[in-house]
Amino acid sequence: MTTNRIRSVVALATLAVLALTALPRGVSAQPWLPEDGDTPFGGKPGMHLFLPSGFLESIRESRLTMARTRYFQAAYRKAVNRGEYVRALACTDSLIYLAEHRPIQGVRPTACYQKRAWVLHALHRDKEACAAYDLAVKVRNSAMRFEQTETIREMQASYELDRLALDKALLSARHHKIALVSLSLLLLAAGAAVAFIYAGNRRTKQLQQELLRQMEQGRKSEERKNAFINSICHEVRTPLNSIAGFSELQCADEVSPEAHDQYCQIIHESRRQLRYLFEDMLEVSYLENLTEPLPRSYLNLCALCRSQLRAMKIRCPKTGVAYADGIPAETIAVVSSEKYLGVLLSALLGNAYKFTREGHIRLECGREGDERVYIAVTDTGCGIPPEKYDQAFERFTKLDPFSQGNGLGLYLCRLIVRHLGGEIRIDPEYTEGTRIVVVLPRK
Repeated sequence: MTTNRIRSVVALATLAVLALTALPRGVSAQPWLPEDGDTPFGGKPGMHLFLPSGFLESIRESRLTMARTRYFQAAYRKAVNRGEYVRALACTDSLIYLAEHRPIQGVRPTACYQKRAWVLHALHRDKEACAAYDLAVKVRNSAMRFEQTETIREMQASYELDRLALDKALLSARHHKIALVSLSLLLLAAGAAVAFIYAGNRRTKQLQQELLRQMEQGRKSEERKNAFINSICHEVRTPLNSIAGFSELQCADEVSPEAHDQYCQIIHESRRQLRYLFEDMLEVSYLENLTEPLPRSYLNLCALCRSQLRAMKIRCPKTGVAYADGIPAETIAVVSSEKYLGVLLSALLGNAYKFTREGHIRLECGREGDERVYIAVTDTGCGIPPEKYDQAFERFTKLDPFSQGNGLGLYLCRLIVRHLGGEIRIDPEYTEGTRIVVVLPRK
């Protein structure tokens, strides 16, 4: 507390000394002006302390100016309160002089000019008061223009800086965008190259697999062809040998009438086998190369099945094998090829006849919904293993290489069914022999 009080007393004393040096010698209507021989701080040379540097002189000058300003402001208020307008005018002139020659914080020239105009008006010097008001307005406008100019300049500088920053940011963003696009293009090109290589490798593998599959199919086809040729040679040689042998026997003189009839029957059966063989081969060749749909017409499916079953009973009777009829009495009208339906039924019944030694062969047909019909041939023969269901419908396939036939029966059936728009399958639930089911559209 004591130190603060000492500092306050010293400061007040300093201000008092500075104020005393700034007091005018007399009251006049003219503003205060420095006299000849005064120092730049006012007063005589011997009245001031020694200042060791220009920095301290500047501080002293600023403090002296502030002290003079406070003094003239206080003197102005005091003169106005007392009605001493001449002294008040002198104080305002001194304030204007100080404000014009050195900017002072808290002192505005405009306010000083307004005070001077008011004092002149109080002294009834209206013309000078108007001039002072005009000057105050001009100074205020000039100050406002200066402030506006400075503000505009600052705003323009800020705008330029912001524009430069924006241009820099846009340039940086453009560079980043170019870099990003370039990187994306590189990644895309790399991905396309990888995808191309992967697709090429995959295509190569597929081609290799397809080539291996084609080679395997070619090998199997070659095997089937050789088997077919051997089978055909066997199938053709056997009837031809029978025909040639029994024809020579018929020419002998010692042949009895009973033997002659038997030889004729064997020759007739051999001729029938040859005819069926060549007919099957021609039909297979025709259907494999056919691109147009088969000619179709309305027919009664039940009547066609009865006719084929009756012909099979007459043409191929077998001891111990009974032909069963599962055909309904109603009429089932379908739009199909009568010729190839007959070939289909004959081939299915002939296949069942070939592999059935005893039991029965059953032919049935019926409706399967409103749009399809079915035909089924069931026998009690040796049957087909489940793993060979698909193989049984392939060309030149003989599940029993020692059995009679050329391996074209079921393959011909599948060709006919495909051209008629249906499907053929082996019933896996039937285990007493073989049951082949054909499903065809009604129209």
